[in-house]
Amino acid sequence: MPNSHQIMQEFIKATETNIQKALKSFPQLSENQLNWKPNPDSWSVGECISHLVNSNSLYITKLEKILSSLPSRSPEDISYKQSFMGKLIAKAVNSANAKKSKTIKVFFPEKSVIQKTIVEDYINSSEKFIELVSKMHSIDLKKIKLSSPVNILIRLNLGDPLIIIPKQDERHLNRAEKLKSLKEFPTR
Repeated sequence: MPNSHQIMQEFIKATETNIQKALKSFPQLSENQLNWKPNPDSWSVGECISHLVNSNSLYITKLEKILSSLPSRSPEDISYKQSFMGKLIAKAVNSANAKKSKTIKVFFPEKSVIQKTIVEDYINSSEKFIELVSKMHSIDLKKIKLSSPVNILIRLNLGDPLIIIPKQDERHLNRAEKLKSLKEFPTR
């Protein structure tokens, strides 16, 4: 069973990998390319990234609130066990899961034209997330609970988003890269 420190380190490593993927694949795209869709029911590259910014910001707000309310303590090595709901969500968003899952409205991307700054917004939100997680070294990730942004009745361990978010980010960044590789994708 991994400990809290390992969960945090894996989150930071995976999030840094996702940031590098975004930096490599998307900053050179034009607004036209960011907003192109193969069909009206699909998401564009920009919408995939906007979705990540939106979902990350909901968790960042919750983490900021939790961190500001806790007294500071010295680092501890605390074992971690994922919650039942956390396991279900992590499995659903894992990029290895080829099954499409329906996105819940609160996580929808912006419906307006996505601006070129969306990649920078994603990187900034990911770096903010890493910064917050770096401050959680003395927190028992299974003891502290938070409500899901989807429904306040769904309770997650504090560590669950640290497992879910990098997987979700990887899944949607992969999806955006697949869009870029379509032969119909605009050249500029």
